[in-house]
Amino acid sequence: MSNNKNAFRRSVLFAGNSGFMKESLQEKLQKEGWDVVGQEEDSFKLYNPQIVIYFAGKDCGQDMLQVMHDARQYNVERFLYVASAGARQAYCEDFVLAWSREHGLQSSVVVLPEVFGSGISSDDSIIARLFCAACRQEKFQLHGRDDVPVPLLYLEDASHAILMIIQQDVKKERIVVSSEEAMSFTQVVLTLNGFVNLPQIEVLGQGNEFSPVAAYSRAEESGQAGDDGSYSRDSSDSYDFTIRPKYHAAEMLKPVYEWYALHDGEGAGEADDSGLGPDDEAEADGKPSEGEDSKLERFKPYLENIGLFVVIVIISILQGNTPVNFATGLDVAYIYIIIMGVLYGKQQSLPAVLPSMALLTWGLLNQHGEISSIFYVPENIFHYSTYLFLGVFTGYISDSWRSQLSSLGYKLNHFARRYSFLQENYQKSIEIKDKLYHQIINSDDSIGWLYGIIRQLDTVEVEDIFTQAAAVTGRIMGTQNVAIYVMGKDQFYLRQKVRLGDKTAQLPHSRKTEDNPYIMDMLANQHLFVNHGLQLGLPDLAAPIVYDGRVIAVIEIYGMNFEQWSIYQQNLLSVTSRLISMAMGKAYLYEEGIQSRRFVPQTRILQPEEFAKLEKGLLARAALQENVRNVLLELSCAGMSYQELDSKLSGAIRQEDAVGLKEDRVFLLLHDVDDTGMHLVRQRLLHRGIDVLESRELV
Repeated sequence: MSNNKNAFRRSVLFAGNSGFMKESLQEKLQKEGWDVVGQEEDSFKLYNPQIVIYFAGKDCGQDMLQVMHDARQYNVERFLYVASAGARQAYCEDFVLAWSREHGLQSSVVVLPEVFGSGISSDDSIIARLFCAACRQEKFQLHGRDDVPVPLLYLEDASHAILMIIQQDVKKERIVVSSEEAMSFTQVVLTLNGFVNLPQIEVLGQGNEFSPVAAYSRAEESGQAGDDGSYSRDSSDSYDFTIRPKYHAAEMLKPVYEWYALHDGEGAGEADDSGLGPDDEAEADGKPSEGEDSKLERFKPYLENIGLFVVIVIISILQGNTPVNFATGLDVAYIYIIIMGVLYGKQQSLPAVLPSMALLTWGLLNQHGEISSIFYVPENIFHYSTYLFLGVFTGYISDSWRSQLSSLGYKLNHFARRYSFLQENYQKSIEIKDKLYHQIINSDDSIGWLYGIIRQLDTVEVEDIFTQAAAVTGRIMGTQNVAIYVMGKDQFYLRQKVRLGDKTAQLPHSRKTEDNPYIMDMLANQHLFVNHGLQLGLPDLAAPIVYDGRVIAVIEIYGMNFEQWSIYQQNLLSVTSRLISMAMGKAYLYEEGIQSRRFVPQTRILQPEEFAKLEKGLLARAALQENVRNVLLELSCAGMSYQELDSKLSGAIRQEDAVGLKEDRVFLLLHDVDDTGMHLVRQRLLHRGIDVLESRELV
């Protein structure tokens, strides 16, 4: 039954600089039944991921360490550190492995070769940097050699490689992904020359750019670089994972370049989903670009400071070349300092103090004429001090108020993100609840499902009962190997009625009851049989079909999976056998009621209508079985009545075989017979004086 259940989806958490690979890998994982979640504050608590994939960036910092701590704390099965050739940091890889060994975290470093594709940042790929340089017609420098063939993977193939590492459960510490295809930088340039106007390219010949990653990944012991700028290392913990690419690199260079040309040479992180960068969007809207906006915002406080000071100077000139109004005693410089302090805090209030002092000095010089006499007057010194006090005080108050607003804004944003995060997970919980609800309603052991079983068994034809009983039992129990044996009238023998599956092909067609202790026990107690000892030749589970207080048939199940050995499965088979018994009883009652109409009087020869029903039932059963042969033998009854023929056939044919009329002729229907069995039947018939006129298979 486990095959009919929907298993819970497992989850993968993306962390780090997922960048260009996120969408491609996420799509592949979701197709394989994984849920992909992003790195949030409570992702580990809410999603309980089995695998964490951390995509390497330019550096390994506190973020990566925190993710590894969380992965260890929440018992994550695997931690994959994925690094492409363009963003490799050897010390980060060594740190991940060393930390994982120390703290018991199952980790692997996955080293990708040169990867190219739409949306890759120029920092993550040499080819992306070349494409961007070609779009902008900028000089390109290669810090490496151009004549060394290296593995080259298209983005989709790189994502598929990571998926295969997860599915195949490769658990080496260092997994080096390679490709069966390799190209040198010169070959890439020659391929691009056919459709790209390349800029000036300078090959420096030194460095690790466009170098064989597989060789570089094995440089741990020697630590020496080869002539080509690559490294060599031999480590038992390193695993070369070579794939056959679906997309040929040479064929994918052109469509990828066309993407960069369409997006003006902008890669991931440099352009958004619309294909326009921030500057492009601003220009498209007729607004200043982001760079211009940032410069304007940076100089705006100083420009306002200067502009307001000019206004104060004009007011001072108008009131007699002094900032102090003689009529009111108000110093307009105070207003200047207060305004700048309120608007920008100490950043502009303190710079406003010095121009105010200069303006006051200019006004005092106009009154007294000598600068030395100004500083001998205590009132003037106090006046200067008030400027400084006012600048510090207003700046402090404004900064304090601004800091509180910023803190409140940060908390508000934090709560908003938390609320959005919780709301999203609440919606996902509702979806999971609804999914589980429908699984329960429609599950294999629900009332609806059992009612469906009863409907399938709600028939009056005995042959159909056995066929449907075997099919339904196999479907309910989640197995394809089911056999049904019918008990003889004296209960000394059991005859095989139906068998399904490969594991039942070698079962005998008849059994002696006394030779099978488990059958004797079922006859005595009418209980379920469970093969606890796993004895060969015995069914895994067997259940009696009881009618009118006696066992009339036995259902046997073979080849059960390990997870099916449970009390739940035993109870399920017990309920199924009881339902079959109820339907079987109805069929037996019906058969007894029409006994006189089914057979030729005083014989066991079926009437034409009943024989046709039997043929139809066996044909339906044969569609479910494999390697089952049903044969029709036309019998000669010249000079004999039907009663005499029936008397001669008694003891010559098996209990499961049938004799009936068809087109005014008599046929013997042999069920599930091989060549040896058919030969024996022919000999018995000839011994009793019955000729076989024709034989053909029932198809």
